[in-house]
Amino acid sequence: MEMLVIVFRESLVEQVHAILKDYEVTSYSELHNVTGKGETGLTSQFFLAPSTNRMILVAVPEQSAQRLIDGFKRFRLGQEASTGDLMFPLHVFVLPCQQVV
Repeated sequence: MEMLVIVFRESLVEQVHAILKDYEVTSYSELHNVTGKGETGLTSQFFLAPSTNRMILVAVPEQSAQRLIDGFKRFRLGQEASTGDLMFPLHVFVLPCQQVV
């Protein structure tokens, strides 16, 4: 098993959920109002300029993880090509995952 950690701007939630659905991901945990600082800048919960992230955790078999990663890569590359912005606010990380309880 592998754990995918998907971090993205709130504005992309519909597209990210669509990708999960397209790849038949039915179980995941979702964290709202995730803030921090990274290559795409600072996120905050300031009410005049909200730019918070969401984080989705998905535990899937290794083969499914690779298919899903490829789907997110295609989405990100398409968005970067259409906007010309190479700092698109979507990142996917992979961690080893073992269910113990």
